[in-house]
Amino acid sequence: MPSTWPSTRLRGSLWVVLAAIVIAAFAPAYDVFLGGDDFEWLDASYELFVHPFASFELINSFFRPLVKWTFAIDYLIFGDFAPGYMLTNISIHLVNVLLLYMLMARHLRRLAAAAAAAAFAISPLHSEAVLWASGRPDTVLLVFWLGALLLLDWDMAPLPPGRFAAFLVTALVGVGVKESWVLFPLVATGFLVLVKGSGLGFAVRRLWILWSALGVYLAVFIIRPVLTGSSSPAHYADFGLLSAAAKTSRTLLGFLGLGGAGFGTTAAFLLAAAVVLGAVLAAWYTKNGFAQWAVVWMLATLALSAPFPVAPLRHNYLPLVGFWMAVAAFADHSFGRDGSSPTWNIHGRRVFSALVMAGAVAVLLVEGRALQFEIDDYRRYGEAHRELCGLFQDVAPAVSHDRPLLLINHGTRSAVEQVVYGVEGVDKTFFVRRDALWQLIFLPPLANFLGTPFEVVLRPVGETEISEVLAGEVTVVYFDDSGFRLQPDAPIAVAESFARTGRLPPGSGLFRYETN
Repeated sequence: MPSTWPSTRLRGSLWVVLAAIVIAAFAPAYDVFLGGDDFEWLDASYELFVHPFASFELINSFFRPLVKWTFAIDYLIFGDFAPGYMLTNISIHLVNVLLLYMLMARHLRRLAAAAAAAAFAISPLHSEAVLWASGRPDTVLLVFWLGALLLLDWDMAPLPPGRFAAFLVTALVGVGVKESWVLFPLVATGFLVLVKGSGLGFAVRRLWILWSALGVYLAVFIIRPVLTGSSSPAHYADFGLLSAAAKTSRTLLGFLGLGGAGFGTTAAFLLAAAVVLGAVLAAWYTKNGFAQWAVVWMLATLALSAPFPVAPLRHNYLPLVGFWMAVAAFADHSFGRDGSSPTWNIHGRRVFSALVMAGAVAVLLVEGRALQFEIDDYRRYGEAHRELCGLFQDVAPAVSHDRPLLLINHGTRSAVEQVVYGVEGVDKTFFVRRDALWQLIFLPPLANFLGTPFEVVLRPVGETEISEVLAGEVTVVYFDDSGFRLQPDAPIAVAESFARTGRLPPGSGLFRYETN
């Protein structure tokens, strides 16, 4: 059982302190605009209230229906008011921080649990998951993981049927959030074995429904696509062992604050391996079950993203939970076994409090400052999208929903490169859309976001229909770096070009509005 110290009054205030830390740290991000994939997610979500089963359609080979619903609900509430989406992201993250604290506080001293939860809360190493709406699959998934684990964390046997049913529902709903769910049966089994002290056989039998669901998920979304040659989440991976090891090593060193230390690949690997081996041996030697489980969580979630060549910061969200749980467990154990009542006197308690608070304050100050650089980076990324939205709004009233729309894109600005060159925080990945407006966003998602997408949406015209559509009346929108403008004489030239080549000119696109 966790210690009864600190005092009841302090324990109650820790919730408020954690919430205040999250709100204060992320408050400057209120004006970060949407960017990149955000518009694509929204575009895949507008039809859900009319066709709810469309949420089960894959998006970029991923099965993420619940994420689509979060965007659909966001647009229903906020429309094109971008701060609303940031509010949703921060709120989800805040829920995770409080759930994480609750889980740790059941097994560790509350002060250590609160310090670790606060350090996780404002880590700049997972900034993408919170500061970018498209990074929310990881944060939403963690809500279901932590919620399910809290339901499973029951000290009296047997677990009440209603509580176990709630655990299963919470755990299985997470299937619809992100493919990283495949690790949850392992995480939950490890929790029962390492933290709760159950036998491995009992834990596996107890969670057989989760393991069965894992088998079905792998068969449907991974194995079948691979065997049939169709696209699956695995096609993004590069299974080179050396590159995966190098990426994981540098990620782990980043967790330790050594990401910019300039280690070579071999040195980084050896140091990371030594740290992992030391943590594993220390957890096993001291019989620190919570630390053992936290290390398993961290390594499993790191391994899942290791084969992917890019290293987006959102992939750090789940591993950092394991990292900070392990830190809290080791710190707690050094002052007494896993939350047992302290045997030292009041002076020892004060020393413990001072050490934890001093270390936590130092970490939080460093992280808080670094997080502001992250916010600045994402603000610059969003500003180019905000500018495009403003430019399109200038011409949108003249665009008729009754006629097809021909876009001629002569924009030359590479906004992504400008953002990357100006990055002040942690190295991050921004994807380039080569034929998009300023290589950022395609016209339909942009126009739909600013329009009435629950009624009509702009969609590409099929290739077999292009000649016929160009022969009729078309609204022509010309785009260059100065903005959008109507150009009525362009359809003839475009039609002639299409007749000769069978393709629209580079940068052009033909679209029409359809009832949603």
